[in-house]
Amino acid sequence: MKLPLKAMAAIAVTVIALGCSIVDPDDRDELRRRIAALPADVLSDLQKRKLNTNALKWLLTYKTDHNDQVGKLQCRLKAGGTWSGWNDQEPTYTVEDLIQCLLGGGNIAVTYMMCADEFQGRGNAAMNLKILHEEQVPGVTQVECRFVWDFRYEPEKVPSDLTNPRSITVDELIDWLISLPAPPPGFAAPQLVPLLCPLGAGPGWGCPPRPTDVPGEQPTDPTGGEPGDHP
Repeated sequence: MKLPLKAMAAIAVTVIALGCSIVDPDDRDELRRRIAALPADVLSDLQKRKLNTNALKWLLTYKTDHNDQVGKLQCRLKAGGTWSGWNDQEPTYTVEDLIQCLLGGGNIAVTYMMCADEFQGRGNAAMNLKILHEEQVPGVTQVECRFVWDFRYEPEKVPSDLTNPRSITVDELIDWLISLPAPPPGFAAPQLVPLLCPLGAGPGWGCPPRPTDVPGEQPTDPTGGEPGDHP
């Protein structure tokens, strides 16, 4: 049975700390050093996952109309060696489409910016199939499409921590990892786990139960939330 969109998003969006509510022991300093020394591809993957979480939270918190347009596809045709102008295509893409894109990556972290590429690639393939193969429009030899953001959703207009990995600090990564009920899919830095446990990571990480956890109940949010805040 397919879960409702809100239920899927609730599972995907993790508790994001508003600030560091944990006293910084030596483990946090060492954790900062370990994260900064991660291979570039591993660090990039963690940053992308945090961007994904931030984008989902922003959309679900501030964009309650899931039918709101976030962008559209524009396509042009080449016939007789000449390109036509760019023409808007229907249907347009909505907040719901963007949320589904962010949720649909499986083990791959999909970011706000990657969804634009996804929409463009999907639309380009569909239009090429339609014009060149199904309808076989006379004279048309090439079809090209592009995705155009609605001005309210342009990358320059949304918070930078949705689009720019450089805006994600090491401490934000630490607090995000601690808030997760278990390692994210494909977690490639198991050496961090012994340092996450003393900071409040839950049993799903293989950590011993925390003193604040009550047997039979959901873990306490180490970032200062209420019991049961973990997805």
